Amino acid sequence: MAKILSQDEIDALLSTVAEDTGEGDGGGLLGPAKRVTLYDFKHPNLISKEQMRLLENIHENFSRNFGVFLSAQLRMIVEIELLAIDQLLYSEFVMSIAPPGCLYVMSIDNPPGEVILEISPSLVIFIVEKLFGGKGSFSAATSRAISVIEQRIMGKVMERAAIEVANVWQTLIELETEITRFESNPEFIQIVPSAEPVVVVSLQVKIHDNKTLMNFCYPYRWFAEMVGSQGVQEKIQFGSAVSNPEEREKMIYHLNKVACSVEANLGTTSMSINEFINLQVGDLMVLNSRPNDECSIFVREKLTFKGIIGKSEKYRAVQITQVLKEELENAV
Repeated sequence: MAKILSQDEIDALLSTVAEDTGEGDGGGLLGPAKRVTLYDFKHPNLISKEQMRLLENIHENFSRNFGVFLSAQLRMIVEIELLAIDQLLYSEFVMSIAPPGCLYVMSIDNPPGEVILEISPSLVIFIVEKLFGGKGSFSAATSRAISVIEQRIMGKVMERAAIEVANVWQTLIELETEITRFESNPEFIQIVPSAEPVVVVSLQVKIHDNKTLMNFCYPYRWFAEMVGSQGVQEKIQFGSAVSNPEEREKMIYHLNKVACSVEANLGTTSMSINEFINLQVGDLMVLNSRPNDECSIFVREKLTFKGIIGKSEKYRAVQITQVLKEELENAV
């Protein structure tokens, strides 16, 4: 005969089952909960953390320098800040731009390659209006194509942008940049095959309360070749071999405070071991130099100067008569 369970027994049984299955705490028979990270094998992450920090530093410098230039040209405060750095396929970058756009192709010589600088058409119209003395407004329709006159005026601004790009990369590698062409339709530009990855750096341009975007599109193949070169790797790991004037002044300032030993050699002599052992207080050791002969002056145990021994007020002194330049450079 089947036994009928009471309500208390049913509740106790249900609580036991819940504990065994680990309900509520991720434990129990299934073990502790594991952290799962999504990974897309079709779009592997090719940019390391070190390379990401490198891109951030370079484009933060570009944002600061180009923002100062635009502020001076437009006579108003222009703020540019780094927004994001993404890795995309080139086809995805092209599809993200709605024509008509404003794209400038920039050629780079070391290593050879092309970079796309994409700007919002509303920003181009605003800059051109301000340069011609107008009030400038972001309310203008941004769907229209940029006219030939606007392209000519904006070309001068983009030439300065190309110069700033070369300047910020100068800390790593010597390169030259040049704006080669303008396109309004992104499908007419093919700097790399559609399936190849690119690095897209997004900058936010803020003028008063208006915000718009400026994007750099670097082919990953060009970036990997540039960063992978031996000279660039040495600069990333050990810094630049040539210091700039500001760093040099700081080093000289601190070096001037460093104390170094300076010794004047009055002369030498030789004696036997027996004579050396029998030396007593009051004995005289005759040196092989005369009072008016030049003595040797050592800096950090290296012969650097020649001088004559004398007296200055209460103290013994040595007057320098000759500077040995090669030895001085080696000592320093």
